Amino acid sequence: MPCATPPPRGRRVLSFDDVSVADSMEDFEEERLDHEDLSDLEIIGKLPGSCWWEILRRLPPVGLLAAAAVCTGFRETTRRLWRATEELSLRVPAKAQTGFFRSMLQKCSGLQKLILRFESDFDASILAYIAFSCPDLQSLEIFTSESSVNRISGDDLSRFIAERRCLTNLKMEGCYNLGGFAFTSSSLSTLWLSDLHSLSKMVFNCPNLKEISLNFSLQENDSTDLITAMDSLGRTCPKLQNIHVASIKLSHEAVLALSAANLRYLRMLSLVLGTEITDASVAAITTSFSKLDLLDLSGSSISDSGIGMICNVLPDTLSKLLLALCPNITSSGIQFAAAQLPRLEVMDCGMTICDPNSDDTSNDEDGNIDFHRTPNSKSHHVYQKLIIKHSRLKKLSLWGCSGLDALHLNGPLLNDLNLNSCKNLNPGRLILNCPNLQDVHALDCEDKLIETIETQVGSSFSLSEYIVSSKRFPDGSKRVRVPFLVCSPLPDDDRKCTRMVKRQCRVIV
Repeated sequence: MPCATPPPRGRRVLSFDDVSVADSMEDFEEERLDHEDLSDLEIIGKLPGSCWWEILRRLPPVGLLAAAAVCTGFRETTRRLWRATEELSLRVPAKAQTGFFRSMLQKCSGLQKLILRFESDFDASILAYIAFSCPDLQSLEIFTSESSVNRISGDDLSRFIAERRCLTNLKMEGCYNLGGFAFTSSSLSTLWLSDLHSLSKMVFNCPNLKEISLNFSLQENDSTDLITAMDSLGRTCPKLQNIHVASIKLSHEAVLALSAANLRYLRMLSLVLGTEITDASVAAITTSFSKLDLLDLSGSSISDSGIGMICNVLPDTLSKLLLALCPNITSSGIQFAAAQLPRLEVMDCGMTICDPNSDDTSNDEDGNIDFHRTPNSKSHHVYQKLIIKHSRLKKLSLWGCSGLDALHLNGPLLNDLNLNSCKNLNPGRLILNCPNLQDVHALDCEDKLIETIETQVGSSFSLSEYIVSSKRFPDGSKRVRVPFLVCSPLPDDDRKCTRMVKRQCRVIV
């Protein structure tokens, strides 16, 4: 029976991230695309072609490669599956040849989303292969490894973006060699670039851009003019909703340039590692962007006064406040934010309440940032007490708060608490009144503190499958529910309706 026409189905996604794909690469490269008409060839067996289609499309990529070598019928069906693929995740190993990558793209002519992970150096020829083989590509994500170097230049990437009229999403790592760029696109809505360094120009002509993430290298010799870049971004991308910029060159002047733009749709603003961002910068931000849902000023020099401005302007909209690595913030400012921001769900205050007598430098949670206390850091008390009571807070991070001595938390919805490296937190001054805690991170904490945490999160019980007792009216005509406490004691047979279940919470060390 001839191979059946592919029936309607959901999106086909292929992932080539497993090692076995790389191992079978040599066998795969021997396979050649054959465009002869194989519609008259029958599939071996008694099952109709549509059944084989459903079976083969559930195989992983390695299985498809093997199935293609079984018979001509399987070969044709797998070829149609490749052509019908809309999403492809491909790891390009160091030993892969150019022909391997090109032949893979040629197989998937209907590709709309492509994710590439390179383990060796690559250049703009990759973009040429993608442009030729995937004319309707909508999303491109390129990631690098420690052993790979991205040699794509800014001019090459600018040309690629300008010629791809369907491209809406672009994410790229290892952009150290861009040098400068001028992006022009009417379709691009999401742009993520990381490892940027010393850009001579940054021009954005993307009227429909809604989300942008720019991560710069942490080298002091970075010469990028962020003031001009922020001004260009604000003037030419009026529909921006989410902005993330991470750079040690962020300054108050750059914030002023961005605040001068009319970004009325902005909801998420993340300006990270700018030690020159001060309370004056916060004033500019809150004046221009009064509907923020997320504000991240981690690594800045704002103080409790800046937190006060945030609370005065954004109490009705802000749900995520990230102020890690801000050495001028005290426990008083954190408590004030928790009390004045009723919609708050996520709060990160890592490395804020620090022991000034400690000479240790600290890294961020991922170990990527070496942060030193700035010269204008306040000389806080060595030990501080933090009391937070919040009805909506779900995640609280206090990692690295070595100056924290006492912590009282009352959060009915809190499910994630990060206390990593809170080395001076007194176990006798820790109170966790959080019935829904699921994860408590306590890496690099004292053993007694860990024991106290395990005791507190493991000692609470909650009622499960609680069934309120019922009674009838004297005539027996209607059953009504009455509170448990006003009922007569339940007989032994009915006590099984109410069970005490121990709360499940992980203490991660």
